[in-house]
Amino acid sequence: MLTHQEIWQAIDSLAKEKGLSASGLAKQAGLDPTSFNKSKRISPDGKPRWPSTESVAKILAVTETTISEFTTLIKPLGETVTALDKAGMADLTAKALLDTKSILFNAKEPYTLKSGRKSPVYIDCRRLISFVKERDDLMNAGAQLIAKEIGAENIDYMAGGETAGIPYGAFLADRLQKPMIYVRKEPKGYGRMAQIEGHIAEGARTKIKPKAILIEDLQTDGGSKQIFIDALRTAGMEVEHTFVVFHYGIFPTSEQNMKDLGVTLHALATWWDVLKVAREQDYFDKDTLASVESFLKSPDSWEG
Repeated sequence: MLTHQEIWQAIDSLAKEKGLSASGLAKQAGLDPTSFNKSKRISPDGKPRWPSTESVAKILAVTETTISEFTTLIKPLGETVTALDKAGMADLTAKALLDTKSILFNAKEPYTLKSGRKSPVYIDCRRLISFVKERDDLMNAGAQLIAKEIGAENIDYMAGGETAGIPYGAFLADRLQKPMIYVRKEPKGYGRMAQIEGHIAEGARTKIKPKAILIEDLQTDGGSKQIFIDALRTAGMEVEHTFVVFHYGIFPTSEQNMKDLGVTLHALATWWDVLKVAREQDYFDKDTLASVESFLKSPDSWEG
């Protein structure tokens, strides 16, 4: 049985294949040009709206597409052209971060982190959003990971965390065809005094806790996630999962913090994945790699 998201995905893919927008396809089929707009795929009360059988029949006729050809356009949500396993996603992510210099290694002149800790490694996931191909590859992988590990049908809202999680929340919401909201670190001091921005459908508020997944760029020990998760839960949402592009993966408190918050963390890569790719592809000299490995094994006692 086809899902709501898969049917709409096939319509979008058919339009793209014919060199049209979704509204252009509707118009060519003699339908209202707004029939296939994304805003019309979810009703005001949060329920999925399905295209009518007549509408689908008309677009198939005008494009001379058979039902069997139409169904081949449907791919599981979040899949890239070549589906990757988790190890493949980790390698892809590590290489993208290294190639865009969103990750830097420097053992001779260590970086000073916000915590005051000295580190031979530094990551800036905000930088990644400016690199279209790498960003696109990673968001496709992220959507695939979420679809496989959580299931798109188990998510009602994608919630980006202020500020670095907002663009990633938007990219993933678009791929998975989910409503997006974002969460402030604290309520803004004017207007509606909102801490959660966006629209939560009235129908969703009356159902048993709509499910939101928190989207962030990275996680160190996970302590900062509590502000966002608490805000979402206070708004009546169920939060059992969080997704990040990058997880440090070197602080034991990270797993415990997630357990205490009652959420499962999903990440594309860790520092260990980056070190593996950097070593295999000779991104840095052996001394730098050895120093980075020493830091990853014992970040609290590392001295360079």
